[in-house]
Amino acid sequence: PKWTDKKSGVVSGLPPPRAPFPSSKELAALQAPPKEKKLGGSFFCFSLMVPGSYEEDLLKFQHEEKISIFGCDEWDVYTNRTIHIAPGLTTSLVPVDLTVTFGGDSYTALNSWIFIAVWKKVIDDGRHMTHDWVVKVDPDAVFFPERLR
Repeated sequence: PKWTDKKSGVVSGLPPPRAPFPSSKELAALQAPPKEKKLGGSFFCFSLMVPGSYEEDLLKFQHEEKISIFGCDEWDVYTNRTIHIAPGLTTSLVPVDLTVTFGGDSYTALNSWIFIAVWKKVIDDGRHMTHDWVVKVDPDAVFFPERLR
């Protein structure tokens, strides 16, 4: 027999019968509209602020101008007291002492446990989960979210 002869039964390598492929209009009706993604992804940005310091005024200004972390898709400001800095800007509480001592071989800030507490709060809050990136920014840092994208 030749390979072109019809054979009875199931033949390996031949696809099983199936329904006709849906039209593009039918496919479009089945699919959810694509989410518009920003180039570079979405950002959850946050800062840790020392209450009563110059950082409060900096953050107030940045919030009013919608710059630095306030130019991100979502943002938060953490500190060890709940403070209303500006309309729409109230800090999130992290129960940690923000007093920093200096020491070690190179006499640097011994603040690791402060940042561990802040990162734990960020993770526990879960707001970062809907974003592609998490960005920690010091209040006195120059930060351009659009440049990071």
